[in-house]
This record gives sequence, C-alpha cells and structure tokens, in this order.
Amino acid sequence: MFIGHYAPAYALKGAVPKTSLALLFIATQFVDILFFPFVNMGIERLKIVPHYTASTHFDLEYYPFTHGLLATILWGGLFYLLFRYVFPSKSRSKAVAWAMALGLVSHWFADLIVHTPDLPLWSDASPKVGFGLWNYKNATFATEVILLLLGFGFYMRKTRVVSSWGKIGPYVLLGLLLLAGYLNLYVLPPAEDTMSLMTLALVSYFLFAAIAWATERGRVALALEPARA
Repeated sequence: MFIGHYAPAYALKGAVPKTSLALLFIATQFVDILFFPFVNMGIERLKIVPHYTASTHFDLEYYPFTHGLLATILWGGLFYLLFRYVFPSKSRSKAVAWAMALGLVSHWFADLIVHTPDLPLWSDASPKVGFGLWNYKNATFATEVILLLLGFGFYMRKTRVVSSWGKIGPYVLLGLLLLAGYLNLYVLPPAEDTMSLMTLALVSYFLFAAIAWATERGRVALALEPARA
C-alpha cells in the first residue's frame, strides 16, 4: 500500500489536534523509510520482479525487522516513548504519543490488506500473512483512494481555514497523493535497481510530509479554538 497509508495520518490528526500532520505522515510510512535503506544495506531483501503481482514489482523476500508485526509494535513503542518523554514539551502528552505510535503501527494493518502472504508475524520463520489485494490492480487503487478520502474528509471536518493556503493547500496535497498513487500503479515502469527505488520512495515520503507541514500552517483544529462567551 502507498497512498492509503496516509488515511490514518489524516484521521489521527483530526482526532488528536495537537499532533503534527507532517510527523504523522512520517510515522505512517516509517517502516518503509527504514525498509529501503535496510535493503540497500543488505539487512533485508527485496527482489524487483516485473509484474510480480498485478499491482507491484516487488518480491519481498525478507523483512522481519521493519514489516514483522512484532517489530512494527516495537517501533511503535519506541515512538510512544520518544513523543511522551523526549521531544519538546508541547509534544509530551499521552494523546500525542499514542497517536504517533498508532500511526506507525497502522502501516502493518494497511499492508495486510494488499500484500500477498509475505508479512511475518515475528520472524522470517513465523507464519506469514496477507490478503493479496495486490493481485487486483483496480481494486487496490480503489481501496487506497477510498481509505485516503475517508481520512482526508475526517481531517477537513475537524479543522477550519485560517489563511488562503489553508483553503487550497489540503486539496493540492490530496491531488498530488492521488496522482502519485495512480502513477505508481498504472504508469511508472519497474525501478531498475533498489537504489533508484529507495531514492524515489524517500523523496516522495519527505516531500509529502513537507507539504503536509505547510498545509497545517493554514488550518486550525476546531477543538483547539477558544470557547466563545
């Protein structure tokens, strides 16, 4: 899954207004941000196989440290501790820490929908799971779009505009995400090697997070507005 991972980021931002949307964008993609460098360092293994499924060119051979359920929960626990006790005081709340942890862990459960049975539970020797929606390209795209729109709609209902960018910015970001999802599934050819794949993936993740940061500058959460007399 790609753009569907951002649905929990939008939803958690709407539910926990003090959480940064940009950091939630990073959290929901965090295990993939680790995965691609891990592949290029030889820690985990990915083979590029054109048309391995109808939706992807990835034969995900070995990745228990980023995409195992146990590993994902442990990474989520680390995020909770960091945002509860380490990062600046305005972020040190249980609600923010839980939102960041849940955003990270959501990645595994979103992947469960689309992956073939290659997601390990705790180690490479453990049972592997996946519902296999990647075998159906149109269904994969529709699922990702629906999830993204649901999360985005919830975020928009929980915030209001405070600047002109806050009016158009969210739709610019949404449009870019939808375009990226479409290009990823229907247009872009398989990457030639894992290094170019990593570069494209990481640039995309951090670019979207940067635009999310800019988007936040133009909107305010309704729950954070002062009560009117």
